[in-house]
Amino acid sequence: MLFASVEKRDFTPVFSLKAPLAMYTPITLPVKRLWTAVCPLPLSLRSMKQAFSSLFVLGIALTLQAQVPLWDLAKDKIPVELNHGATRAEGGTVTVGGERYFGVPAAAFPDQKTFAVQVTVSFPETAEDTSLNILLKQSKDGEDTGLGLTCIYGKPDSWRVYRPIINGMHIGGIRMKFQPNTPYTFTVSVRNGSAAYYLDDVPGSKHFTLLLPNDEPMWVGKKLLPREKPFASAEIRALKVYGADFAYTSPKEKLSAEPRGAVAGKNWMIDAPTIVDSNRPKLLFYGDSISGGYRQHLLPALEGKVYAYHWSHFVGGIDPKVDAVIHQGAAVADFKLVFFNNGLHSLSWTPEKATDEQIADTTRAIVRGFKTGAPQAKLFWIATTPHTARRSAPDKPVDALGEKNAVVLRINRIAEQVMKEEGVGILDMYTPFAAKLELAAGDEYHWSSPAYKMISDAIVAKTHEVLKLESGVK
Repeated sequence: MLFASVEKRDFTPVFSLKAPLAMYTPITLPVKRLWTAVCPLPLSLRSMKQAFSSLFVLGIALTLQAQVPLWDLAKDKIPVELNHGATRAEGGTVTVGGERYFGVPAAAFPDQKTFAVQVTVSFPETAEDTSLNILLKQSKDGEDTGLGLTCIYGKPDSWRVYRPIINGMHIGGIRMKFQPNTPYTFTVSVRNGSAAYYLDDVPGSKHFTLLLPNDEPMWVGKKLLPREKPFASAEIRALKVYGADFAYTSPKEKLSAEPRGAVAGKNWMIDAPTIVDSNRPKLLFYGDSISGGYRQHLLPALEGKVYAYHWSHFVGGIDPKVDAVIHQGAAVADFKLVFFNNGLHSLSWTPEKATDEQIADTTRAIVRGFKTGAPQAKLFWIATTPHTARRSAPDKPVDALGEKNAVVLRINRIAEQVMKEEGVGILDMYTPFAAKLELAAGDEYHWSSPAYKMISDAIVAKTHEVLKLESGVK
């Protein structure tokens, strides 16, 4: 199934209220069908005016009815069992921060593949090296379900961003200005399992990773990690949860000549380009949030030369039969090259929990899935990047490997042997990254933009070599 970025409808807009697009999307109904229902017989001019008036009122009613939120902070009470110290002012604003937080009931999300959340928040004061989980539909760190949105306020020369969380993957960071007592409206729109983030209607990031559901409430202000230092306070001025009948549209989102969409199956989704040149070769890159990091460099580098498909996915558990899912995704297009990695979400594969044979079998199943799904493609495995220590101080770079790095070395050693046996190419990104720990982001797993460009450059160089492309792929 293809979920295109731009949806074409054979419908004509009948009504359009003068209201912000963020608040509603006009109802579109077939004019002929609706007109016939209201006016079955020829009418006089006066009767026609009355009919149009009725039609207009009907449109308003339908529009408003369709846009009623499933949960609204201004109207719905926070359940006692979900309120952990959050306080509500007379004007309706709810204060969180520190150890104070609250939850939106899980019942407000009957369809976790299609919904939207809009939250308006302001920060009375900010302090360096603090963060706050504005939205968090996830119970613990590392849980491979749900989504979140974290505001991070670092030092002036460091991160001051909001960061999406998708299925437990903390993905990048989108810069924002933190002005005291200034309202910021975040929108998270999930359509067909694919999430997109916006700040004050400005597009932030889209994630073609099939969102996995859970039974958790959506927490506001809750700490995900014990070591987090949350904002002292934040004022939630508005929060609404909409269902599947609400299609958020940003007036600030530009349409692309070659918009990206998604190809999806059961429990998987691939970010796919629009094909306008059938002769252009296709490439698939597969991985966890690290692939989301180098994507920002890879897509522009290949633009106009190679169609790049991005499969943000991982195999976290021992599963020697995972080849069936991998096969499905690998078969969506006639790929010439496939670059893949699976590692950082498998750091639980310690000797006590997974034998060498089990790791090899799961890794070989991944390879088998790519081989059978894309038999025409040249495969390349990307070695898992190091697990790093955290910064010794907020203003100091990372200078040591992490305590779980031994697991990374073990996974890489076993995977490398499998790749040699299977005839799969190898891109060693572990060695150069281990030599440049100062490029690490400081959260144990992720890296800075220059590091991600190193991976992108390696993929582009190998692509150029295999496809023998003309100059222009840089």
